[in-house]
Amino acid sequence: MGTANDSSAAGEFAAKRDHARSELRRRMADRGLHEKDGWSIHESMRQANGGTMLVMRPIHLKLPAPTDLECSCSIDEGGTDISWDCNS
Repeated sequence: MGTANDSSAAGEFAAKRDHARSELRRRMADRGLHEKDGWSIHESMRQANGGTMLVMRPIHLKLPAPTDLECSCSIDEGGTDISWDCNS
């Protein structure tokens, strides 16, 4: 991939990541998991399906987090398939 394609893919990934993060915040708020109460978003990267996936989940220092709430953003190795998804 060339520099222009790298920048384009990086920009698209960042936009979809931001959208997934916003959607996770909305879903957290729907469940009463608010930042003012100590909730935040934990992000981790992992290799998946020949690409990279950023996984975002709610986390709290003292309370258990729901196991069925997460959003992710993924990009394939070539930078041509960039997507996001949420399950809850």
